[in-house]
Amino acid sequence: MDSRIAHTVKALLPRPLLNRLYRRRAHNYIARQNPRYDPHKKTILAINHFYDQDLRALKFACVDYNFVVADGPTLARGARLFFPEDVIQLNAPYESTPNADRLAWHAECRIMFQALDEKFHISLMLLPSDTFWWVRELIAVAREHGVKTVVIDKEGIISPYDFDAAADRISRMAPFISDHIFVWSERQKRFWNKIGVPDDRITILGQPRSDLFYAEHRKDVDALFASPKPLVTFFSYMTDAYIPVEAAVTEKLTWGAMRDQTHDEVRRLAGKFPAYNFVIKTHPQQPDIDNLRVRYERTNLRVVGGSALANELIQRSELIIGFQTTAVIEAMFMGRRVIYTYWSELLPRFEKDLLPFHDAPGICTARSYDDLRRICERFFAGDTTIFDFSPDTLAARGRFVDEYLYRPDGHACRRFFEMIGRFMK
Repeated sequence: MDSRIAHTVKALLPRPLLNRLYRRRAHNYIARQNPRYDPHKKTILAINHFYDQDLRALKFACVDYNFVVADGPTLARGARLFFPEDVIQLNAPYESTPNADRLAWHAECRIMFQALDEKFHISLMLLPSDTFWWVRELIAVAREHGVKTVVIDKEGIISPYDFDAAADRISRMAPFISDHIFVWSERQKRFWNKIGVPDDRITILGQPRSDLFYAEHRKDVDALFASPKPLVTFFSYMTDAYIPVEAAVTEKLTWGAMRDQTHDEVRRLAGKFPAYNFVIKTHPQQPDIDNLRVRYERTNLRVVGGSALANELIQRSELIIGFQTTAVIEAMFMGRRVIYTYWSELLPRFEKDLLPFHDAPGICTARSYDDLRRICERFFAGDTTIFDFSPDTLAARGRFVDEYLYRPDGHACRRFFEMIGRFMK
């Protein structure tokens, strides 16, 4: 159904009927779940919200527990009926939700949790964040059942601007309510300290999905193309990524021009160098993926979304192009050739608010569209000397990575499972 028609239908249906429809959808989804389950083991219920790779890594490493994954957006699709838009957008405190509405959603969460608990006997709930408006009552319901909630924060690369602004916003709008949080680095721990989480409720773990670089070598990307070829990936992004919210909303500022030029360059390269396959990998929540597919896809160029393929793309790409994305850090860790795009007219204004990739050692920075084209032409002509770095530079690159990822040694998930017994019901 066309999204506009669906929106109109929802607007015309009475709220009680919509609520019953969403409740039935959640119930049917739970009923269909049949993961491997051992009744003699305790169960971790992991609520997925666009962190497929972290969950895949954790599931791969999980030996002593059942690891059940439930899709958060599917379970909570009806939550919008109960919350004001300002709360949904994190522009108003969660507690400003009318009490009757919040309690009504609490009742829905109780129904969902009981259905999951009856099926899997939950001993611990795992989340990527507890700031989501739709998950906070689920945490309260779990607590009623004696089940604790731990967070593995999926947003480990926090910009200098968000290090202050997002910390302030979260502390005012949706303060931390879970029992414990696992983070990627000391830097990320300091971020949660600023929000008000004490040291004894934070553990530095590393990035769970970095374990997959050691544990698996997938070939899913090959299915995108008629034949396997050397791979080049551009990690696309939201046009307002890392622009302060006030400026993005009031001034309508975006990185759109730089991003579109990069898209155009990838398309040009795909046409000129058919011996390579190219991927434009969008952000998991990027809204324009369908338009990008129509505009850019060709035989050896694919536009892909979600988060499941990101690690494989980093592992297998001969060249990676990116802007403000975790993939740049991960590609540095993996020793890949990286071009960082850095020529928008907004940069003089917001440079201090961005992750300092433009100063990062061991990658190439394109400071203009023409610069990007020159670097790419050299690479495809077989001249990769621009990516040859001294031992001192490579050591500095390793230190830069460690500031954000902390011990990407293939054992982050093992560390998690060694620590969580004290939280189990």
